[in-house]
Amino acid sequence: MKKLILIALTMCAFIVTSNAQDTTNTSGLDVYVAAGVSVGNSGAATFNQTSYPSVEIGIMKGNFALGLVGGRGSFDFQGNDVTENYWMSLKSAVYFPIGNSKIDGYGLLAVGNYLSTEQVFIEYGVGMSRAFDSGFGLFGQASNWDGIWYITPGLSYCF
Repeated sequence: MKKLILIALTMCAFIVTSNAQDTTNTSGLDVYVAAGVSVGNSGAATFNQTSYPSVEIGIMKGNFALGLVGGRGSFDFQGNDVTENYWMSLKSAVYFPIGNSKIDGYGLLAVGNYLSTEQVFIEYGVGMSRAFDSGFGLFGQASNWDGIWYITPGLSYCF
């Protein structure tokens, strides 16, 4: 597990420090925070059982982003609240403009695990985001995490 995370960190660090292929965005390193709620499609389970909140902090350079994401495995707070309910992941994303609009698309790939467990998961998907001049932004993504598809709306802020 530690080797897998170290390899992912090394690859992502190389990507973030590389020059982006799109020369229209040559700004320096930006720091961002984001929060979202992912809603899953697990059949008969309730919203509380198949949805999870998350918070992300990361850096962006050009069209690449690297973030550390943490959250809770569900909104279901019944019973004991144990560490296995919480998770962390390392997420990378590549952004691209969508036509002449102010909306960007992105592809994402993340690797992480539930705390206090050996369970490693991979997340992959696509999304769209819209940044405003105030630094705030909105995003929506569809991603597959541990074999379940999730839709995640969220809010971000770039410093």
